[in-house]
Amino acid sequence: MTRISARTLALALAGATAASLAVVPQATAAPSNTLPVINEVYGGGGNNGSVYSNDFIELYNPTATAVSLDGWSVSYYSSSGNLGGTTTLSGSIAPGSYYLIQQSAGANATGALPTPDATGTLTMSGTNGAVELKNGSGEVVDLIGFGSANKFEGAATAATSNPVSAQRITAGVDTDNNFVDFQVATPTPTASGTTQNPEDPEDPEDPVVPGTITPIAEIQGTGAETPLAGQLVTTEGVVTAVYAEGGFNGYYLQTAGTGTAEKTAGQASDGIFVYVGSNGSYPAVGDSLTVTGTAAEYYGMTQLSGTTFAPAAAPLAPVTPLALDTVPAGDDIREAYEGMLLQPTGAHTVTNNYGLNTYGEIALAPGTEPLYQATDVVAPGQAAIDYEAANAAKEITLDDGRSGNYTRGDKTIPMPWIVQDGGSTVKAIRAGDQVDFQAPVIFDSRYDLWKFQPTTPVTGNATAAQLPITWEDSRATELASIDAVAGEYHIASFNVLNYFTSLGMNEEGCEAYTDINGTPVTANNCDVRGAYTAEALADQQSKIVDAINRLDVDVLGLEEIENTATVTGDITRRDEALNTLVDALNAAAGTERWAAVESPTQLGTDEDYIRVAFIYDKTTVKPVGESRIFDDPAFTGTARQPLAQEFQPLDETKESFVGVVNHFKSKGSVANGDADTGDGQGNNANIRVAQAQALIDHLENQDDWASKPVFILGDTNSYSKEASMTTLYGAGFSNIAEQFNAGQSYQFDGRIGSLDHALGNAEAMDNVVDAEVWDINADESIAFEYSRRLNNTTDVFAADPFRSSDHDPIKVGFNLESVDAPVVPGDDSDDSDDEDNATGSSPSRTVWAVIAAILAAIGFALPFLKF
Repeated sequence: MTRISARTLALALAGATAASLAVVPQATAAPSNTLPVINEVYGGGGNNGSVYSNDFIELYNPTATAVSLDGWSVSYYSSSGNLGGTTTLSGSIAPGSYYLIQQSAGANATGALPTPDATGTLTMSGTNGAVELKNGSGEVVDLIGFGSANKFEGAATAATSNPVSAQRITAGVDTDNNFVDFQVATPTPTASGTTQNPEDPEDPEDPVVPGTITPIAEIQGTGAETPLAGQLVTTEGVVTAVYAEGGFNGYYLQTAGTGTAEKTAGQASDGIFVYVGSNGSYPAVGDSLTVTGTAAEYYGMTQLSGTTFAPAAAPLAPVTPLALDTVPAGDDIREAYEGMLLQPTGAHTVTNNYGLNTYGEIALAPGTEPLYQATDVVAPGQAAIDYEAANAAKEITLDDGRSGNYTRGDKTIPMPWIVQDGGSTVKAIRAGDQVDFQAPVIFDSRYDLWKFQPTTPVTGNATAAQLPITWEDSRATELASIDAVAGEYHIASFNVLNYFTSLGMNEEGCEAYTDINGTPVTANNCDVRGAYTAEALADQQSKIVDAINRLDVDVLGLEEIENTATVTGDITRRDEALNTLVDALNAAAGTERWAAVESPTQLGTDEDYIRVAFIYDKTTVKPVGESRIFDDPAFTGTARQPLAQEFQPLDETKESFVGVVNHFKSKGSVANGDADTGDGQGNNANIRVAQAQALIDHLENQDDWASKPVFILGDTNSYSKEASMTTLYGAGFSNIAEQFNAGQSYQFDGRIGSLDHALGNAEAMDNVVDAEVWDINADESIAFEYSRRLNNTTDVFAADPFRSSDHDPIKVGFNLESVDAPVVPGDDSDDSDDEDNATGSSPSRTVWAVIAAILAAIGFALPFLKF
């Protein structure tokens, strides 16, 4: 059938509502139908969901004679008015005929256009912009602005999307008002020689009756998309939220008197977003309105575009914020609440605050716990896939009612939530914190995420009372938790976030990430991976030093510390960054407490720019012999070689113990073709299994450590149930954090889990008494990291331990047994069995250790004995 004509309705609506539009005439062409006009514009070509592979512009000649187009041109402008290019035309357009101008293709081959009459290279927006037609003298003959364009005739028509174009309601009819003349509908590209519009099988067979009120629920429909896409509709309701600044450029409207009953899957929502555009006027929250616009879907959200509004004939019944414990999981039921005003009453827990400092987003999990990484809870494979699907169905993102980025275009506006009162108040909101809703919010869907929106935009200028949520600052409780870890001795690992003392500013060609003033902060695109300037290093170091000194352990394994030998090519400088950190720790402690474990004589093959290392409290322990690098092909060129060291308490009546610090291959870039299989383990799962096995093999070859407590520490880049971890478990090592319910060490993509681990062999587990993951980093917003200092106008940096890294340290508390003197043959004076048993020591184990040592000295080994 031919395109639906709604010109009469459009003219009536324009007369009734023109006062609410910002009218900016841009073209001088008279609506006399004496010249060709722009008939259709499509910018979604080749995009996801597009109908055709190419953008196009279609002209129509409404006159009775052919018109030469030689020297004529069409130009595309962005929504802000910037020229995007021009296509020069030639030939002629017959009377009552079309002229099709093919433009650039997108990435997807979704359909070929009819043979075009001209071809250009314009790349047009699929949503907002303007197209101008000029004659051979350079005079503007016609103009269409769509969406948020600031160039248009009369008023811009509705925004388009990938499956729809802006097209004249009646071919060739031009009133010099885009809003009146155009509609948004399925594209109908037509080339020369055609005298009528082709049939459009996707046009609605039952269009909305002009002049009637269409309820919001009918516009929303019961499915994922509006059943009235592309139709001009009029509806009415009460304004529940207004976003006049920040980029949303619209408001929410809800059917009068609704909000008193919960919805079920398959029902239609009573709320809808009304897009105003950058040049529109806004109502106030609580206003009763009649609104006219084109129904459309925008990134998963039903909205009205190209809208006008007027007060309702009489005040409408108010909307009640619907009280819900939380919005139930699942897209079907959530569609029933899209655009409605809700009052969440149940517990919600922060599960992701990574986007807080950029887009003002905080992901929430209904209930009292965050969402967990699937493979930290269940085995990889279908169980993990199902677990994550359930996670995704539950998550809701608390947004700020704005689309700006607080580290870029909006960087002079204080970021929300953690900054309040214009910057005078800074209050952390951490993963695991529970929030309560003190005000109602809009429930919507933007960019495929279900979200809570405040009813007006929120920035760091808001007071606590103006926020929709309240929460308790949990930092003080976390600081105190680490002091309560029991045990005579303590061991831990700590990822020091690319601690480099070689600075980016001193490396030739090194670029920098900068703050809002253009001041370099961190190195970019060079071998140096840490601070760019001495000032930035001082910031980074102040946090790391405070964290390590507060951690208060006897032995500390480090990951991501600079390997200065690789950076400089000078092997004698391998410990340079490590020693600098030790000096800073001692200076802050006010005593010579810390010392570094020196690099061994035998180093690793092809070592990385970062390495692992050990430091220790020399007032309580000392190294025994040289440290050992487990050099192995499993690590060469893909990860950092493990470092092992035996430590002896200064109280030499106590047995010694062994620490091995690790940093396995990450889940990021693919190495040796070991790509993600979709089982939940990410990239390089097989490589990490090989590295776990290599670690086991090397440990089994350290005969002098066979009977000692051994702690495996560090970042295995594997969650607790993944294959590399089960490989370690199978070799007799236990996950200490799991056994002591110590918590999780890492936050990624809104999921909490442990990539960092502390494991012990049987001898170690006999002695472990406590453990704690110290949540000072992973739960924190990245806004507090040294690398993000002054990314926004509010400086939230502090020289404290919070966000000193992106990984949390794990502190393990353990006791050590006393070492008995060797038993002299024939000497029956040793009557210590009862005393040893009373104090929990193991004399039989000590005797076997002595026997093993004697046999080893004369050339024998007892590989079958594991002490």
